Amino acid sequence: MAIITKQELKTFSANLASSTRSAYLNKTFSLSEAKSKSIKTIFLSHSHSDKDLIEPAITLLKSVGVNVYVDWKDSSMPAITNAVTAEKIKDNIRKHDRFILLASPAAIKSNWVNWELGFGDAHKYLPNIALFPVVENTNDWKDAEYLRIYPYIERVASYRNYQFVYDYYVVNPDGNKTDLKTWLTR
Repeated sequence: MAIITKQELKTFSANLASSTRSAYLNKTFSLSEAKSKSIKTIFLSHSHSDKDLIEPAITLLKSVGVNVYVDWKDSSMPAITNAVTAEKIKDNIRKHDRFILLASPAAIKSNWVNWELGFGDAHKYLPNIALFPVVENTNDWKDAEYLRIYPYIERVASYRNYQFVYDYYVVNPDGNKTDLKTWLTR
């Protein structure tokens, strides 16, 4: 499994023009707006301890033309986690087109994230779920074995026009790859 490092993810975001990055982070459609404009929507599951990775992940995903939902940016969420939080998360997982788990080591250890993945699995099914594995360096992702059943996002480097270019793919457990933009927007 090709794993994206934290630095690679942050570099993607940092290499964008400030105005472009800002536009990706600040332009968020409501679910009904996105649906009316035929923009696919993503529920991004993550550990709240990964705040330094969430904005670069949102930037990458939005760069291919989707809307991204994260719970802590939702003003309707309770200030203190409780049963209402769980109901709102379940509702949002159901409503959004895709479920992506920002699968950092902290996320894999999180009870909430694993609960969200289980709920997402039951309601989104494999064609609409992907892991976005992110680690400190390329050799240290210690995943739970059950995560191997899910498609995952990988970064592939190629050399074109005298420079390295990075493309992102969703890789299915059977090895078949789909360009990330195609997967997110179909």
